[in-house]
Amino acid sequence: MRNTLITLAVAGLTVMASSVLAADYPDKDLQGVIMWGAGGATDTVSRAVQPHAEAALGRDIIMANRSGGGGAISTKFVYAQKSDGYTLLFGAENPQLHKVLGLSTIDYDDFYPVNLLARGIAVIVA
Repeated sequence: MRNTLITLAVAGLTVMASSVLAADYPDKDLQGVIMWGAGGATDTVSRAVQPHAEAALGRDIIMANRSGGGGAISTKFVYAQKSDGYTLLFGAENPQLHKVLGLSTIDYDDFYPVNLLARGIAVIVA
């Protein structure tokens, strides 16, 4: 299962890169922004995919955790970056609610989705 997720993630990043290959993308390292703190599920999956994506792209992805505000801090940071494909947001669906809740004017319409890397399944036991 883990290998399947990694393969799908790398394939998604490769597809993203292939649409810009005419411009020799990437010609510099990429920045990966992880929405949650170190050691959590998003951090673990993102860092597991990182070396495989780097091998496929031929560049390093410099990962940084920017947690806080239910993902609003990292989302706002990535949104403020140049829209050139060199800043990747590793996160969750939470920012889709930020605009609805009045926490931000940003929503996912402002981003280009690359790939779904993993899913968490909530289990509640009473």
